[in-house]
Amino acid sequence: HAPVTSQPTLFDSIPVSDVSSDETTSHENYVLEDRESVTGAKTKYRNNITAIKVLKQIEAEYRTATLEEQKQLSLYSGWGGLANAFESDNDKWKNEYSELKELLTDDEYTAARSSVLDAFFTDSVIIDSIYKVMQNAGFKGGNILEPAMGIGNFFGRLPSELRENSKLYGVEKDSLSGRIAQKLYPQADITVAGFETTDRRDFYDLAIGNVPFGQYKVNDKAYNKLGFSIHNYFFAKTIDQIRPGGVIAFVTSHFTMDSKDSSARKYMAERANLLGAIRLPNDAFKANAGTEVVSDIIFLQKRDRP
Repeated sequence: HAPVTSQPTLFDSIPVSDVSSDETTSHENYVLEDRESVTGAKTKYRNNITAIKVLKQIEAEYRTATLEEQKQLSLYSGWGGLANAFESDNDKWKNEYSELKELLTDDEYTAARSSVLDAFFTDSVIIDSIYKVMQNAGFKGGNILEPAMGIGNFFGRLPSELRENSKLYGVEKDSLSGRIAQKLYPQADITVAGFETTDRRDFYDLAIGNVPFGQYKVNDKAYNKLGFSIHNYFFAKTIDQIRPGGVIAFVTSHFTMDSKDSSARKYMAERANLLGAIRLPNDAFKANAGTEVVSDIIFLQKRDRP
């Protein structure tokens, strides 16, 4: 237990938002246990296929998942690093290729194939560390947003001390990941659509997650004029959605901090205070994603006014 101190924390002056308890489902949100990252491509593939079959069965029967099914669903890790499964002329993967084509709808298949370069799930060590920082800063719970949630590993690792006083809101563009998240976290409010379709102003106490990154843009009328890359767009829109005093804790591409064009940093600095930033070692995502990417964790606290 941390020593009791009388020093004020970041969150002392902030009233915690009312957390509504209108959940009618008897099923609980899944608690993600500690486990080793799965590294073998074929094992990851098999886990994904099992999860998709479980999801489709639950959906066909119009019901919530059992705990055992949630466990199987939680092993889904996306298609980052599994490009081989989408190549029809790869002899070592031809069975998997046929299985995928048969199991997924055309839309699901297209979305899965397009995610092989950027769907990297976050290691639980990183997730736990971010929550630790938030708790050390005095965060006791509230409305929590994860705007690009995948299957929701940040929800699954929510510390027990924060669960009772928190209401979870997630957004996920990829249909398979989003639908799996809905079965894993039935008490959360999860939107399966792009972040650009959502708009809750000054509502969240904490926004947390691993945002998509790349040199492409999102078409969102209110933000197009900024011309930001997708990772910086997520910051800009999230700043509007959290309330003054609320905190953003995002894993992002190092280009948020390193890009020669400083316009996105200037935009953020006008609207939020930088609490801190941590550069992760370049192999932080290697086990989960099979790739070396340089990422940062950035903590911002929204100002009352620009």
